Amino acid sequence: MIKVLLAGATGHLGRHIFRELKQQGYEVRVLARNLKKAQSLFPDPEELVLADATRPQELEGCCTEVEVVVSALGKNLSLRHTGIGSFHDINYEANLHLLKEAEKAGVKQFIYVSAFGAGQFQQLAYFKAHANFEKALQNSSLTHTILKPVALFSMLEEMAIKARKGQIGQLGQGEKLINPIYDGDLASIAISCIGKPSQTLELGGPVTYTRQELAQLVCEAASYNGRVTEIPFDYVETLLPFVRLLSRNLYDKLTFMTAVSKVDCVAPALGQFSLEAYFELEPQLSS
Repeated sequence: MIKVLLAGATGHLGRHIFRELKQQGYEVRVLARNLKKAQSLFPDPEELVLADATRPQELEGCCTEVEVVVSALGKNLSLRHTGIGSFHDINYEANLHLLKEAEKAGVKQFIYVSAFGAGQFQQLAYFKAHANFEKALQNSSLTHTILKPVALFSMLEEMAIKARKGQIGQLGQGEKLINPIYDGDLASIAISCIGKPSQTLELGGPVTYTRQELAQLVCEAASYNGRVTEIPFDYVETLLPFVRLLSRNLYDKLTFMTAVSKVDCVAPALGQFSLEAYFELEPQLSS
């Protein structure tokens, strides 16, 4: 039986990957910081390692007897999430510490969840951290799989929460295109890559929407019939220097959101589950 170390198992995507691994019969060693969150995983992992991956000394021996590492380890993009640590600290440094431990232990393959667009926007902390780790992984001795999803369905939950409160907005006019992918589809694809040669995959869902259509769909799911506030890019960009003085964490997230809202983000449609099914809505016509 192949033993897999899963990092980031307690996040939205990580939970889907964990369930997929268990369903396919892999022996799973979970790496987690929070014991309570790790104990909420079902079914139970075969092994649990409690460690903070930003502290390399805590990772010593975590990859012993492991053949494959799967990392969904990354900083939460939600504006409501105020956890400490930068994108550089978590998306790059923590994964780099894990990669070095994997190399030391003779792990065969490292599967990493990066981001669509990483490498294109090097000035953005979020993309820079992903791109830097991609390079480190590609230069390592391990067979590597780099997965680059456009956006995950679970990321839209925050929009739905805001819609229920009547606070939903969109950056710009919302004409740019995007095809988000279901977390479960990404998990299935990730596990199907175990044992395959090194590769990089860009991943999107089956339906492409304008960002305005996406906001309207989320409003429908939240039973909100009000207005979606349009927030001009100029307004946000005027505020960004002041936001940076107050919170570098918030600044990095807002600059990321602003940049990607100005461009089409459409990847090959490798996912199968639709957003309408996710929100239990009637199917919409794709753009």
